[in-house]
Amino acid sequence: MLHSWNRLCFTQGVMEVSAKLPNYGNVTGLWPGMWSLGNLGRPGYMATTDGVWPYSYDTCDSGITANQSSADGISYLKGQRLNSCTCQNADHPNPGTGRGAPEIDIVEGAVDTTVGTGVASQSIQIAPMDIWYMPDYNWIEIYNNTVTSMNTYAGGPFQQAISATSTLNPAWYELGEGTRYFQNYAFEYLNDQDTGYCTWYVGDEKTFTVYSQALGPNGNVDWRLLSKEPMSMILNMGISNNWAYIDWPSIDFPVTMEIDYVRIYQPKNATSITCDPADYPTYDYIQNHPVAYRDWNMTSWEAAGYDTPKNKLTGC
Repeated sequence: MLHSWNRLCFTQGVMEVSAKLPNYGNVTGLWPGMWSLGNLGRPGYMATTDGVWPYSYDTCDSGITANQSSADGISYLKGQRLNSCTCQNADHPNPGTGRGAPEIDIVEGAVDTTVGTGVASQSIQIAPMDIWYMPDYNWIEIYNNTVTSMNTYAGGPFQQAISATSTLNPAWYELGEGTRYFQNYAFEYLNDQDTGYCTWYVGDEKTFTVYSQALGPNGNVDWRLLSKEPMSMILNMGISNNWAYIDWPSIDFPVTMEIDYVRIYQPKNATSITCDPADYPTYDYIQNHPVAYRDWNMTSWEAAGYDTPKNKLTGC
């Protein structure tokens, strides 16, 4: 895994990666990923993401509570640890603002087994969840239905995924047919609640867009936000049955995900590459919780020795 956690983050703009995906496009099992995560979550350190991933929420209501105060099984999350209504003197990086570690995936490599070809899964992971993980699809746009379609996977009890898959050329893989090419993958997002959007790309072509209105009030939860957090960048390649069936005989080990470059572009009037912006600080909070942020064996916030702050909704 390569990442920029707590070193270089960005808020709004474009993250673009030029990559050659591993192995063959039609072989299942590998899990190549290029993605971003709010800096309050350290990749691979589960205690740090406990109660913050993948929240992007700034309202004090049922959305911050365990299971979203619902018995229907939509959410098994413990609740938003760093919500906007923690009690006075709470352990919180900036009380009064809902904080989290939202995730935006440039691409996760997958396989469409019905036609035997590689696809790019491009997603935003959010919490709290819509009823049955159904956002307002009136505010989601697909640009070429012959290449891109909404992902049949829309989430589970630990995160909602607004995701689309796009067919990829076999030549964009390490062991593809003929000449093998690097391809660019990107997302562009602006986080204004009224005019915000997140658009994904394969090459120079837009694949799909989620507009901010797609994340509006639904059921017992209010607006979810396109990330206002400083986002770190992560490049990794895994292998897991949790992602796909592992076709061991067909994976031509050793395999490599090659990266040509990673680039960030931002609006001239909104440049930010710090992991500790004034309105969404992270540095002091991370420094004050060294066990969680330095020991990858800690799998929950409580196991690391810290308490979840109380909040005004459930009682101070």
